[in-house]
Amino acid sequence: MSEKRTKALRLEAVRRYQAGESATDICRSLGKSRVWLYKWLKRKEELEQDPTPPRAHNRTPVEIEKAVTEARKKLQKTKYTQIGVNAINRELYLQGIAPLPASTIKRILKREGFIRKKARRVPKGKAYPKLEAIYTNHVHQADLVGPRFIKGDGLFYCLNVMDIATHRVKLNPSRRKDDESIAKGLIQTCKKLGLPDFLQMDNELSFRGSNRYPHSLGLVLRLSLLLKIQPVFIPQGEPWRNGEIESFQDTFDKAFFRSQMFLSFKDLCDEAPIFEDYHNEHYIYSCLKGKTPNQVCKEDSLGVTLLPASFRLPKERILIEDGYIHFYRFIRSDRQLVIFGEKFTVPNDLVYKYVIATICTDIHTLQVRHDDQLVEAFEYPLPPD
Repeated sequence: MSEKRTKALRLEAVRRYQAGESATDICRSLGKSRVWLYKWLKRKEELEQDPTPPRAHNRTPVEIEKAVTEARKKLQKTKYTQIGVNAINRELYLQGIAPLPASTIKRILKREGFIRKKARRVPKGKAYPKLEAIYTNHVHQADLVGPRFIKGDGLFYCLNVMDIATHRVKLNPSRRKDDESIAKGLIQTCKKLGLPDFLQMDNELSFRGSNRYPHSLGLVLRLSLLLKIQPVFIPQGEPWRNGEIESFQDTFDKAFFRSQMFLSFKDLCDEAPIFEDYHNEHYIYSCLKGKTPNQVCKEDSLGVTLLPASFRLPKERILIEDGYIHFYRFIRSDRQLVIFGEKFTVPNDLVYKYVIATICTDIHTLQVRHDDQLVEAFEYPLPPD
């Protein structure tokens, strides 16, 4: 029986008794005991109180809630702009309304249907040796979008790269996803964002080279070593390890690609730098303490080293320079460390742990580390260029 129905039954018994009906008849008709009746006769004042709960004193005024929803609607119609808490608070500030707590804005948006609950990833519960970005161009994350389709003009891909310390981005649309297209995209990125120390990416074939000849190292790896960049491959099947660029890909889709109709691939290529410049100049991130990517970059005392504008992808085969290529891998019960499809058996005490494996091109060795300790080393011969 519902709480509402239960209370109505108690009130009925009390009122019938007050009207002169006998306790025996009331209890028999309601299927209750005399003890129950006398209990509620003593508490009749409680039953007769107004059931409507008092209004919360700290409830957000209706006009403020309306301003929040109207701000969200306006932002959704504005090209390339953000639509989150920071952007809404900025709109409210322009209207002379004091900023609201993030939790208040999210509660209003959720109630009005602007926010849908997303499935949460369940972590393994294992320590992961994440590469933390300390300064500008310390770590870049790269990810390939595609294929996407332009009506009447076929498919395209886009190599998106983010400098993690500043969240500056570079978009590199291309018709193909082969290693040459990726290499050219990285060159353009280094000309605009600067040369990174580490380039973190997933295990896409065009990033790494050939399945048949893994030791030959692909064009993207050779180019990285030439530019003194250390490639870093995240664990297979764990795209969230590239979380910042993966999150940006959602922004790329919603705020750029699906927010407008592109007439051609050329039209998209012309618009891409406009979007990335808008993002870098105007987007606000909480991890940047409310600053924009360009603001953070300008405040970095180390500055930015750009790849010279005259640099071109060499026409001749790039030699394998001395350097390092890193792999973050999770070791399962079979003790197999998989590098470019090749398996290496590691010690038993590494089972169910993350390790960092590094190809040292100068000494042709694959070194395996856990907790910054060298635990194993394998010969890794490279072709004699």
